[in-house]
Amino acid sequence: MEIIFGLLFFVICLSSLIISFLAIIKIASNDFKESKLKWILISMIAIVGPILWLTIGRKLIIDNEQYKIDGTKSKVSVSTHYTKLFKKIGIALKILFLLSLSLILYGYVARQFNIYFFWESKAIGFGLLLITIAKFIMDDISARRENKMHLISFYLILGILCLSIFIKVLFAFIIPNSEAYASATKLLKTDLNLINQIGEINSISYFAKGNLETRTDENGTTGSADLFLLIKGEKKYVEKNVLMSKKPEEKWEIIEMK
Repeated sequence: MEIIFGLLFFVICLSSLIISFLAIIKIASNDFKESKLKWILISMIAIVGPILWLTIGRKLIIDNEQYKIDGTKSKVSVSTHYTKLFKKIGIALKILFLLSLSLILYGYVARQFNIYFFWESKAIGFGLLLITIAKFIMDDISARRENKMHLISFYLILGILCLSIFIKVLFAFIIPNSEAYASATKLLKTDLNLINQIGEINSISYFAKGNLETRTDENGTTGSADLFLLIKGEKKYVEKNVLMSKKPEEKWEIIEMK
């Protein structure tokens, strides 16, 4: 019975990802009665998003006639297209782009010069940069549609970006609420070698990358986790890649930290 439920869950998750991906392409490639960005974010909500898209979202599409590229010469050159596009970019997107670069730059500078404040800036900056690029590509697609230029590869890039954002958001929610993460933070806060290195540990944060796997059978639950953590001590901050393992009927344990 557990196998059947596992397969059913896998099918539901896979279907959800496929529907989300197709929804993003549909939203980007057609005129829309509501905010495109809003519905792209909605369609990326696990399981719920695809249901909302199928029941409400797709009814908001205004179908466009698909342009055919004759393979000869575009009506607008690439340089002209991007010159006009950059001029049309809104102030909000420009500010978001500069903010993301500033956060990333500060993150690297803080680590290089041992400034122990707001090391999360680098991860936040890269997240904002992904969102900024995705919005720019959406604007690019709209402009390309008007200029009868090539679109397919840009749909694919946008889909990959949105999927990456979706996976990062999913990881940022699932892993910090997992048993593996709770065990890791508990063990790290009592690790004498780590405490001697950085001082009394004040907080531990998770970067949205790595993986977590668990398997349950008749013998119990086994699992493995690859966690990337920011550990803040009284003396200094460190970033650690923590590898964990769980055996049946045993608690999660740290097998390597680097």
